[in-house]
Amino acid sequence: MNGSYDKALAETESTLRAVILDHPFIAQILAGKLTESVYAAYLRETYYLVNQTPYFLSAAASRCAEGWLQDFFLNLAIEERHHDRLAVQDLSRLGNDTGEYLAGLPGLGAWTMIGQNHWAVTMKDPAALIGFAAATEGLGASLGPKVTAAMVSYPFAERALNFLKVHSEEDQEHIELVKKAFDRAATTEHRYELMVTTWNYTLRAYGQLFSDALTRGGTGA
Repeated sequence: MNGSYDKALAETESTLRAVILDHPFIAQILAGKLTESVYAAYLRETYYLVNQTPYFLSAAASRCAEGWLQDFFLNLAIEERHHDRLAVQDLSRLGNDTGEYLAGLPGLGAWTMIGQNHWAVTMKDPAALIGFAAATEGLGASLGPKVTAAMVSYPFAERALNFLKVHSEEDQEHIELVKKAFDRAATTEHRYELMVTTWNYTLRAYGQLFSDALTRGGTGA
């Protein structure tokens, strides 16, 4: 019998297709048309998100009433720690002055996810972040290997694929943990709805992050 995670996966499938799988950013990668400037812009926007991820995961752990959920968020925070350094390293290998390139503010996509998650932890229910993890770890596990394999054919990315490689590998294990956490946390209809809504909004924000990369990289959304 399917659990809450499988039910939520089916409910978010149309959003995943519309805003991620059919996005021009993904199409460009798979068609061999991605430019170095767009890839660098993607790493920039992703840097802002992963830089904050351990902080809101740790904050979620500190506000959880359930001990098992505290452990889940703390362990995930440790796993996600320093991933921003991978993005910085890849940007540097692309020839960017990372101090200058990473200055300023994130685009709307990263900004939305960061704000959403800090708000959910402090003002709602930390369990909302399981929905965020379901979206992001799910993308890493399912789409990550396909995108990483395609990126190998780009000469400019030859030495700048650490971030994508790590996530496409580690997220295989992470998503299994997220599935179990989702099923265990979905104790009420209200909490289930919160996690699914966070999942859907995260996918939409991630699609916006892709659009931000295309715009900043000079391709247009």
